[in-house]
Amino acid sequence: MSTSFLTAKTRIALPDSAALIKQAAAFYREHDCDVIGDGDQTRISVSIGHIQLSSTETTLEVEVGAKTEVDVIQMKSAIISILQGAAPDADLDCRWTGAGKSNGKLPNFCELTLGEITDLSPHMRRLRLHACDLDAYDTGSIHVRLLIPPRGQKNPQWPTLADNGMPVWPSGENIIEQRVYTIRAIDAEAGWIDVDFVMHGDNGPGSAFAMHASPGDVVAMTGPLGSALPEADWVLLAGDETALPAIGRYLAEMPDHVTGHAIIEVANRSDVIAVPTNSQIQVQWLFRDDQHPVERSLIQDAVRSVDIPDAHDRVYCWAGVEQADYKPIHSYWRKECGLDRDRCVAMTFWRKAGR
Repeated sequence: MSTSFLTAKTRIALPDSAALIKQAAAFYREHDCDVIGDGDQTRISVSIGHIQLSSTETTLEVEVGAKTEVDVIQMKSAIISILQGAAPDADLDCRWTGAGKSNGKLPNFCELTLGEITDLSPHMRRLRLHACDLDAYDTGSIHVRLLIPPRGQKNPQWPTLADNGMPVWPSGENIIEQRVYTIRAIDAEAGWIDVDFVMHGDNGPGSAFAMHASPGDVVAMTGPLGSALPEADWVLLAGDETALPAIGRYLAEMPDHVTGHAIIEVANRSDVIAVPTNSQIQVQWLFRDDQHPVERSLIQDAVRSVDIPDAHDRVYCWAGVEQADYKPIHSYWRKECGLDRDRCVAMTFWRKAGR
């Protein structure tokens, strides 16, 4: 591991921590991360760094490492959250030493004020949000976590960061909703970002915020999240409305020599919006109201219809889909097409009710 990585360590009083390590390792394996070691000593590699978990009879020792202070803070929060999910009754109070010291605010916390509102289609609305000092978000990592306060609150009570690395969220009438969105466009110097919202009424905090939005409304964000796309000569992008902002951003920034396909599933033809690109990528729209027979699902069948070039080291495949499509697409690329994990990624962008 590179010595340029910043690290932070903590020790948690926790009997039988080896079993907890195995659960954490299983979570990361399921998300296609490198996991080395057994339940006593396990090292996990993720996109922004590493996690080292060590077990003794009475304690769990944790080390996280990443290249930036903000990434270290995010890694601390992520591993504590996963451990908490695996052992909800465990006392995970701890103190960290090393990098990633916090001032009590969430990583790269930024408060935003709503400006211009633009309807792109019957089901897509763009909000322009203004703030100072957006440089941290002007990167290849295009996703952010939006923090949405109760409607009408002018001075929201924002979450803080506890010593163990976990956010402390306001409750009751001050409750804050959080959802991951894509920065569709950014001008850090001018102090604005554009975020596109899928409009489905009051069914969800993001859609409800966008539907009732008025200039001057306040939200916040933390991040950025995700990794920049790797260099490739041929790219396949696939997703539905929820992934359309990310696909649009990637197409806008794709170099002109890149070929490939962008497959976008929407309800009907009225939901088609402009996705300009200088690349040679061919954009294909799928319409659910066409009611063509499908074998697996509309998006899965379309992904499988695309011939992936043999030069896998210059290929990249990306999908943002509903939960039921995530694993089949990911498995198809990895197992049937033989793509390495750094040449493809599929993500769950949403989940149907009842799943």
